[in-house]
Amino acid sequence: MWLQSVQRVSGKLMAELRLDSGKTALTELDSIWELELPLSTRSKLFAVTRLAEWETIDATEYLAEMGIATDLPGNRHQAFSINHNGLRLIIPAILMLKALFKPNATVFQYLFRPSGLDCLLAPVPNPGSMSVALLPTRIRQHMPIAERGLARLQWLYCFPTARKAFDSVYTNAARGVFGLVLPNIEARISVRGELRGRTLLVSTLTINSCRPLDAPFAWAGMQPQEFALTSYRRFAQLNPVLKNPDLVEGAAGWGLSDDEWFQLEHLFPPRAGRITGDRARLLIDAILLKLGTGVGWGPVNAQCGTTAAVSSYYQACRRSGTWEIIQATLRETRSRTASSNSTASHD
Repeated sequence: MWLQSVQRVSGKLMAELRLDSGKTALTELDSIWELELPLSTRSKLFAVTRLAEWETIDATEYLAEMGIATDLPGNRHQAFSINHNGLRLIIPAILMLKALFKPNATVFQYLFRPSGLDCLLAPVPNPGSMSVALLPTRIRQHMPIAERGLARLQWLYCFPTARKAFDSVYTNAARGVFGLVLPNIEARISVRGELRGRTLLVSTLTINSCRPLDAPFAWAGMQPQEFALTSYRRFAQLNPVLKNPDLVEGAAGWGLSDDEWFQLEHLFPPRAGRITGDRARLLIDAILLKLGTGVGWGPVNAQCGTTAAVSSYYQACRRSGTWEIIQATLRETRSRTASSNSTASHD
């Protein structure tokens, strides 16, 4: 199922869905946030990105990779593309709307109407600043909003490009397009999706925090420089600047020479479900490069055409004790080689 476009029916804006059968159906726009994309979430990635650097594209490539049978000429669902550490991410507009405008069940009732933000929120003056409160209404689904949810709404209300992004959803919908103008922020995001070569087709998107790059409205006074939007654990998997000073570079650089691989290959015997052979050597080379130079995990993962395999394999080798053996073997071999070269140069 795919949200193909927005149609006006008897004066009301409706979402046009392309069903798996190839037929179309209309549904309410204020509940479209419940739509899930039929892609796996096996690959994950964390990034810090400026949305001004994202490119707005049509969703043709995304649809083709997903194998969705849709009317491509009739598709008016925007998508966004960004390059990150050698990987290209494609993110449909529905995911950006769901990530930006939370809580979805409440905010989506106001996205697709003129002046929706002013129907949802009221300013609350504070000394030298401004916060927001939900306006009372009988039609809205009343859901508890946590402090972080109110912080998100405060950002939407008090910053020009955030409000422009909100208003652009209705402006686009009124001309049949499902999309938005992106706000001017630096965002910490986490995504999941399906990796096809060096392209990640994103199926879930979370904006963990945002740092506005535009100034707030003058009437909004002083505003936070960064808004925490979720209770995420920041890059909790591994230290991105991890570096091992005990490692020394070998004759082939940080990666394994053929002689070194010959000494280590027995640690990776052919076995169902295990990484062996050339793939194991490729990942070990990437880990050595990361630990030797201190480069981030992102670039070495991208170098291997993956979002997390290198860092995950390093963790697996640490748990099994294999990494200690690799490190000890290389320390001895490379130290001996360096000593021999030093002796030869003195002779």
